[in-house]
Amino acid sequence: NIDDQELLMTLGSQIAVAIDNARLYDKMGQLFVQMVQSLSSAIDAKDRYTHGHSHWVTLFSLAIADALMLTGDVKDTLQLSALLHDIGKLGIPEDILCKPARLTKEEFEIIKQHPIIGTRIIEPIKPLQKILPGMRHHHERYDGRGYPDGLKGREIPLFGRIISVADTYDAMTSDRSYRKGLSSDIALEEIQTCAGTQFDPMVVEAFFRVVRDSKIQFKG
Repeated sequence: NIDDQELLMTLGSQIAVAIDNARLYDKMGQLFVQMVQSLSSAIDAKDRYTHGHSHWVTLFSLAIADALMLTGDVKDTLQLSALLHDIGKLGIPEDILCKPARLTKEEFEIIKQHPIIGTRIIEPIKPLQKILPGMRHHHERYDGRGYPDGLKGREIPLFGRIISVADTYDAMTSDRSYRKGLSSDIALEEIQTCAGTQFDPMVVEAFFRVVRDSKIQFKG
């Protein structure tokens, strides 16, 4: 009857609007991720030796997440956290950040502020609150001797424990102004040795499953 037809037409119109909104939301989501990727590239560009660092850290972090069977929104949040883990380096003087030699103790203390600076940059953005733990705590150590808060073991948020392994592997295998990057085998051996002290053994084991199963293509 006419009433049923009108109801169906109304429902059809509402569904069409919902689909259009979903498409718009998806496009906005893609645009947002692209903007974050551009911002992470700008961070890396401050130092030619860290070119592509955020990309690789994100790639390794997501591979570890797969090995740990993390899915959906959790992986999406980890992706953003890994992409922006070094955003605080925007607040570090370039003469320290790009110094062509090893840092002094005082300079290293300044570098150690970048997770805190990064947290302060992102904190006012309400939708990004969930990415803060990974950003702030990716330099904590499993034995409690890391920074900025000296957290220990499972006190360290999971994202921080994941990004820590990914970040360290990329840093060790990348060239720096004062040293040549290590080979993948030597870097992996070092990470294995530091499981339980610097790194969460569970995350290290997941990373080695990724390596063993060739789930990602490594640099070079």
